[in-house]
Amino acid sequence: MTGQGTIRRRIHLVRHGEVAYFDRSGRPHNPRDVPLTPAGLKQVEALARHLATVPIDRAVCSGLPRTRETAGILIAGRGLPLEENDGFREIRGGRLRDLPADGIEERLSRAYAPCGGEGGRFLDGDLFAVFAERVRAAFHRLATAPDWRSLLLVAHDGVNRAILCHALGCGLGAMAALEQDYAGLTIIDLEPDASGGGWRPLVRTMNMTAYDTAKADLHATSMERVARSRHRT
Repeated sequence: MTGQGTIRRRIHLVRHGEVAYFDRSGRPHNPRDVPLTPAGLKQVEALARHLATVPIDRAVCSGLPRTRETAGILIAGRGLPLEENDGFREIRGGRLRDLPADGIEERLSRAYAPCGGEGGRFLDGDLFAVFAERVRAAFHRLATAPDWRSLLLVAHDGVNRAILCHALGCGLGAMAALEQDYAGLTIIDLEPDASGGGWRPLVRTMNMTAYDTAKADLHATSMERVARSRHRT
């Protein structure tokens, strides 16, 4: 891709499709194993149609089943190998049974609220700062690799928020405001930074959902949807 003589590369950053984090009795599934739901498959298939004519020459995912499944649909028929990079694995919370039972929905809904504070943790689990640095390092290695021009990266809610904070040059406190819907697409162009010898990000599109481009049915936050899913019937 070229803009007035500048060679740019493009990253298509995608959150995986919908999954069920709880069973119908409200007990949590192991988040490492959850597959896409039927609705999640439809979400990703809509995005695949949207990207059908877009050139992609490298595909990477976090390695968890929900990202492998999502990426597999998006690159079907392209003849591309799918790479796994655990630097993009999702932020981990503490054990739900250790959280106060009478406030667990509120804690889930506001899981990103402590992201900007010193020592802030995700649901009493991973430190936001340590997590974000791990994601930043993985993204930097990918961004500076010379062997691609148009890349697909399928990751997670928290991972994509951390990448956006890095690309936008804002602090971690912005993670709480950067919603990432299921199968949401963010496009980031990278161009050479002559002043520093590295690259400069240009955020082109943020959290586009091909299955609901106007967000008409998307009002709850991603973590509010997780909290509500504990009480499915």
